Amino acid sequence: MKKSAGVIVKSGNKCLLCKRSNVETYSGEWSIPGGKVEPGEEIIDTAHREFYEETGKELTGDLEFLGVMSRMNRKGTKQSSMMYVFLADVKEPIHPDLENAEYGEEHSECGYFSIDDLPEPLGENLKEYLKNVLK
Repeated sequence: MKKSAGVIVKSGNKCLLCKRSNVETYSGEWSIPGGKVEPGEEIIDTAHREFYEETGKELTGDLEFLGVMSRMNRKGTKQSSMMYVFLADVKEPIHPDLENAEYGEEHSECGYFSIDDLPEPLGENLKEYLKNVLK
């Protein structure tokens, strides 16, 4: 089973979500910055690395482990990977620099959303994590 790690960034009553570009997996879907665990890499290090590679921004402070989320294939018929989900609760929003990030092209746009204005399409498993973080 493929393993990945991602970070939910919460600032106030909103969370950062990024829309996957049309050149990557899950194109057009809103998600959190994250990606696959490299061989020998600690999962929390993956979360930090992937966030930086996709946003051009360093995460400072502690990350809180929230759990493991199943990721389904495009048809929604079987589990394709497991994502370890972390939370960064920050005072000031972190605004991704997609133009200058190493893998910024993986996302077409990013924004902060409250529980009442979550964008679609958004995976049901991620939606549950966001509801718990934003309650």
